Amino acid sequence: MTITQGTHRLALLMAAVLAAGCGGDGKSSERSLNVDGDPLLASLQPYLSSSQYGLAAEDCAVIYKQRQSCQLQDIAPLGYDIQGDLTPDDIAQRLLVSHGWMGDSFMDVVRDLPQDVLNLFKPLNVIVLSLDIRPSFYHTDTAGIYIDPRYLWRNQAEWNDIYQQQDYRSGFADVLPFLALQRYVYSNGDYVTYSNTFDEYDNYWRSKSEIAPGLFNLLVHELAHANDFLPPDQLSVLDVSTSIGKNIKQIKGNWIQTSLQQAHALSADSLQLMAESYFGGASASTTMSPEQAGSAFEPDGGADFYGYYTGAEDVAMLFEAYMMWREYEAVSDVAFTSSPKVENYSCDDLIIGWGQRNRLAQKEVVPRARLVSESILQQDLSAEFASIASSMPVDLPYGYGWCQARTAVMSARFERFNRQAPVADNSQRYLDEMLRH
Repeated sequence: MTITQGTHRLALLMAAVLAAGCGGDGKSSERSLNVDGDPLLASLQPYLSSSQYGLAAEDCAVIYKQRQSCQLQDIAPLGYDIQGDLTPDDIAQRLLVSHGWMGDSFMDVVRDLPQDVLNLFKPLNVIVLSLDIRPSFYHTDTAGIYIDPRYLWRNQAEWNDIYQQQDYRSGFADVLPFLALQRYVYSNGDYVTYSNTFDEYDNYWRSKSEIAPGLFNLLVHELAHANDFLPPDQLSVLDVSTSIGKNIKQIKGNWIQTSLQQAHALSADSLQLMAESYFGGASASTTMSPEQAGSAFEPDGGADFYGYYTGAEDVAMLFEAYMMWREYEAVSDVAFTSSPKVENYSCDDLIIGWGQRNRLAQKEVVPRARLVSESILQQDLSAEFASIASSMPVDLPYGYGWCQARTAVMSARFERFNRQAPVADNSQRYLDEMLRH
């Protein structure tokens, strides 16, 4: 998610350009921890007690709450201070946490990231891990990413440290006749990522290998925002006399989303209207069935329905899909399903009106994802995208339940290797697939 400079709807009721909020658990004293997606962030401390950026990072992380932006003379993005490759230790210097275990879990994964992914942290001032963030977001006034700790917990004690709250957008889709779902799977349909919801029977502890795919998925999404608003070639020309927010605003013509819009704009206006309601809570002046939504989506260039919400999310979803393919050989399932008819429903009560596996290979998506990925990574990816384009998307079966369809499509056309399913389907998992970062 992104929150752009000068837009503070996040701090107001049903207001966020792209922030995620949550409700309380009935205890009035706790509701202030997160109001409509704006976490309180009252318990932050540097992950490294020796961090040279400690106080400056703490001040920067929360300055957006005063509708101000971090001054470059106080703290500058990692890539402004460091010209060469970043190391995990460089990243840890900018890490703020509410609990030390969050930083431990985060850094366990970061230390295994490829060098070009480590370098994607260059546009950041701060990385924030706090008990009350839900879900994650990037903010242009701080040049910071704020990570939902549900992507980090390893056992029940750590889960209990997390403020239990719902995503404040979770009811927005109730007025619409469809749900938009997405998941990453291996070519045989097995899940790539694990559920982030604690379950005492099926998901009560997680190893680093189980945390890594989901956290990677989240990180490349939020880092896409950071590199979109502050592209790699702009780091060396920042105006150190002013704020990071003002710098980002001044280079709007160089944002990657601007280039994408100019070269390959999305054309399904009806889906943009639906996305404003689905993710932003706007009143829906019209509705679409799952079949109608899929009919508009399939021939357009979005990697995911979330990409129709803002240009920033369009960029992030395209990059996320490419990076999951690159790092995990994963393909994306996307679908528009029926809305549930009963209160206590299962994932197979969500009936597919339109769905597709390997969406990244859709011919209208390929050039858009390539433009975004090459711009962010500063690499020639022609060979990679030739391989993606040759793999071809496959329809998910109409009329199947969302979970039932996961293993119903087995195609050699994008069979790269086989994996064992990390965990069995459970009633919690589809909840992780309903709303994006």
